[in-house]
Amino acid sequence: MTDLFTIFWVILKRLSNSVIVLLILSALIFTFMRAIPGDPVLNMLGEEDTTIEQYEALKAELGLDQPYHIQYFNWIFRVIQGDFGQSLQTQEPVLPVVLEKLKATLELAFFAVLLGTFIGITAGTISAVKRGSIFDSIAMIFSLIGISIPVFWMGILLIIYFSVALDLFPVSGMISFSTIITPVTGFPLLDAILTGNWSAVSDLLSHLILPAITLGLTPAAIIARTTRASLLEIINEDYVKAGLARGLTFNQTLWRHAMKNAMIPVVTIIGLEIGVYLGGSIVTENVFSWPGLGRYMIDAIYSNDYPVVQGAVLIYAAIVVIVNLIVDLTYTSLDPRVKI
Repeated sequence: MTDLFTIFWVILKRLSNSVIVLLILSALIFTFMRAIPGDPVLNMLGEEDTTIEQYEALKAELGLDQPYHIQYFNWIFRVIQGDFGQSLQTQEPVLPVVLEKLKATLELAFFAVLLGTFIGITAGTISAVKRGSIFDSIAMIFSLIGISIPVFWMGILLIIYFSVALDLFPVSGMISFSTIITPVTGFPLLDAILTGNWSAVSDLLSHLILPAITLGLTPAAIIARTTRASLLEIINEDYVKAGLARGLTFNQTLWRHAMKNAMIPVVTIIGLEIGVYLGGSIVTENVFSWPGLGRYMIDAIYSNDYPVVQGAVLIYAAIVVIVNLIVDLTYTSLDPRVKI
């Protein structure tokens, strides 16, 4: 009972801190959007044949004629009530559209996280166990390359080689025009699996592979280096040597004792990398024409669509906050000595 109360209290305390973070972030993104060159009113009316009366009338209708602090408080008060406003370009409610676009982004990010985590932990573990070997050298060289290459450049290279030269994967998009999926959850790949549409599953996966590799490569490199460094430190601990002295094999000692303790900094990195995955998805989606929230937000920035950008950034930030809260709670299962 005490443990449940402690967990509840920690969650409540972290959520209260998260609200403050989101409020500060909302003020920053609100300010930055107003600093971007361009006028959303002129974008809506067009610069030609627009009278001053029309301009001022639409500006007043949108509430953009009010002082910035009044605009901000009006917007944030509506957000607290669940109303993220309407898109200035399409006049659609922001929240439903953002959540719909987010599904494609989450599918991409989910597979990128799986790919990056699997490759990173596997490569880092083998490198630590076989320290100084050829594999260790090659893995660390590739991890350095993965950290150094920009996401957009990696995406372009993959398209040129695997899509254009070898014709193994589609160049862009999420699904072929001829593929039809019956909506169930709104997540295309999951819907295709649930409805047993295996041709659609194959088509979706072929479109997903290159963007997932592009998005997951940099985090995989960071996770690999972190896993290697953490495991090398743990392997030299006295309790590992004691386990070997008691007759345990190296693999038994590694998987029963060393890996669990070595995962604490790795889990931290994975949690922090969620922000990298979401931020990188903005670039990746534009390179591969992936119809997710990142691409939608870039289009909104170009058109000075304030409510869309502000709403999308808040949703991104909320996801990062929630994931990091889950990561903090995971620490106690890895090491009971850790107090959250």
